[in-house]
Amino acid sequence: MLQVDHVSMSFGGLRALDDVTFSLAPGEIVGLIGPNGAGKTTLFNVVSGYCRPTEGKVLLEGTDVTGRKPFHLARMGVGRTFQIVKPFAGLSVLENVTVACLLHHRTRRLAERKAWEILELTGLA
Repeated sequence: MLQVDHVSMSFGGLRALDDVTFSLAPGEIVGLIGPNGAGKTTLFNVVSGYCRPTEGKVLLEGTDVTGRKPFHLARMGVGRTFQIVKPFAGLSVLENVTVACLLHHRTRRLAERKAWEILELTGLA
């Protein structure tokens, strides 16, 4: 479970996040919407370790991961992508996802199996 507990983030006098609290269960898929400047990117940056919140905590399976580096969180299963993606143009969607899965699976076969699971989960299979 991912928990965001009373997280606030300020940049000088600007309060980008103000006492944000929520939790996500394993496998739960949600969306985050809001106007420009609402703090969506800041929230993703805090959860994924790119920014440390001014106040509050981020917990993963009950462990405080607030302020951990993105590569530590990625190893724990928390990651993010950016809006401008640059897939390998000469590869299929399956091959692009398989490349990412190779970071966590020792063989191409296991990585490709995981890639298929991800594509099925997202409706891209």
